[in-house]
Amino acid sequence: MPTITVQAADSATAMDEIWAKLGPDAMIISTSKRNGRIVMEATTDGAKPAMAPSVEAGFSDIFKGQMLAKPAATAKAGNAPNDGQMPIPAAAGADIAALRRDIAQMQNMLSGLVLTDLDGVNPSLSASTRLELQRAGFSAASLNLLKARYAGLAYGDGCDAFLGGMAEKLAHPHAEALLSKRLIFVVGATGTGRTTMVAKLTAMLREAHPRKEIIAASLHGQNASNNQSLQGFGRLLNVPVCALSLATPVTDFNKMTDYDIMVIDVTAMPDEASQKIAEIKAHVGAKEIGIIATIPGSTSRAMIELTMQRFADLEPMIALTKLDECETTASEFSAYVEQGARISILSGTKSVIGASIFASENILLQYLKENFSNHEAIMPTGTGSE
Repeated sequence: MPTITVQAADSATAMDEIWAKLGPDAMIISTSKRNGRIVMEATTDGAKPAMAPSVEAGFSDIFKGQMLAKPAATAKAGNAPNDGQMPIPAAAGADIAALRRDIAQMQNMLSGLVLTDLDGVNPSLSASTRLELQRAGFSAASLNLLKARYAGLAYGDGCDAFLGGMAEKLAHPHAEALLSKRLIFVVGATGTGRTTMVAKLTAMLREAHPRKEIIAASLHGQNASNNQSLQGFGRLLNVPVCALSLATPVTDFNKMTDYDIMVIDVTAMPDEASQKIAEIKAHVGAKEIGIIATIPGSTSRAMIELTMQRFADLEPMIALTKLDECETTASEFSAYVEQGARISILSGTKSVIGASIFASENILLQYLKENFSNHEAIMPTGTGSE
């Protein structure tokens, strides 16, 4: 039986040449690399005729028809030769040859496959909606959630539709109803602008209800300290300030005789505060209670998720704070959408009176479009086709 040696630039080419010369019965004896080229030695000696695999077979066909097929039965015991070595049965040799051909075909199919991140995509390609939105920082989860909005649309229309859908998801439909509540609890971590938000809400309530008595309060835990910041805001706004504790009976929150509206700075630990507010809500009635959580504009995705988890039972409105110091990015807006959060207030830090607005759908859409336009301005302009 003939034995041949071929050299080629790669294993796939070498296999093709062996196939052309020896046919489907060929069996690879050895494979090596010499001077940068693949060297294969093959023979038909001892090979059992086998059905040639389809040249047109696809990747999945190779796995289903060859890689996942059961191996052929080996030679029966007692047929071993007298030279003391275990031979490779003819059927097994044919299977090995077929397997090598399959692997070579897969290598050839995978040779053009390139895995890269978004930064590795050729910037000369024209923009696609999903790619540019992901480049801008929107998460894959948010893109999937709003896929129906932009699917099938041209780039510009697709981006506008996605941003519109995100604004609709994020905007609280009844944000201004917060001003009609009797008890407004402001929760959030220290440093998030929580106490400042209490002052801002108090100022907004005084303007909306000039004839009503409004009071600011702090709800503290066991290790409470005097809230000097809230005291200062009280003097600035000329409103009374009081201190409450977790031990304050819930019935006291329903005995409002000296004031009409109370804005409460919740300084207690999140789990204790959530339990207390839930008890007050159950006693006073949900219609009388407003709850808002303060989250700064530059807060990371992880912190957003943690805050939402801490106060999940309260289902608070969200106030984005410190927006005059930093902005909320696409990644953070994605986190809010994924968490099902509703944004009700956009607020700065430098001014207690003013610098806060209710976050309507149109306002959020404008904010999102401005951020996305800034992203597009720094991206290279593509001239090719998608």
